[in-house]
Amino acid sequence: MSDIKLSYFNARGRAETSRLILAHAGARYIDQRLSMEQFASAKERLPFGQVPVIKVDGEVVSQSMAIARYLANLYGLAGRSNMEMAQADEIVGVVNDMIEKRIAAMRETDERKKSEMTREAMSEAIPATLLKLEARLTERGGQFFAGNNLTWADLHVFSFVDRTRLDNPELLNECPKMKNLVERIEQKPNISRWLASRPQTLM
Repeated sequence: MSDIKLSYFNARGRAETSRLILAHAGARYIDQRLSMEQFASAKERLPFGQVPVIKVDGEVVSQSMAIARYLANLYGLAGRSNMEMAQADEIVGVVNDMIEKRIAAMRETDERKKSEMTREAMSEAIPATLLKLEARLTERGGQFFAGNNLTWADLHVFSFVDRTRLDNPELLNECPKMKNLVERIEQKPNISRWLASRPQTLM
């Protein structure tokens, strides 16, 4: 059994997909949640001055998607063939594009521009992308995004939806197959326990 410590802020953010993978696998690990003060004091010692980072048996890896992909491979959630792995990566990339649109709007300092960017992301870009994801899911059988089994792509979609629907509860009203997928993931025992026990945060 590997000795695993995942370090991030007390937020879902860029670490939640990795936490979901670990939860689904029933893995034991240290979920280190840094305060801003703790991060500031540790920043110079981090490989790229950023979190999340994961430490596995003494080896440290940075970058959220590298961490999640490593864990997906470790716990059999990366896809069972090269094509399934590519399909999972495709979906992860699409989700990351939506995340970056949200982050760009959040970081905008001009309030008028920020409001417009937020409206465009939440009312246009993200709904349009979700419909395309719904079509992709349908093309692939309607159950999972890559192959006929759960992969980290499904968990990454879940993580995004789980956070975004706090701002828009009707997010998946036009995407019944994705809504069903999210509900099936929520009902998985290890995921359900994680959702009930994780620290309640807004981000």
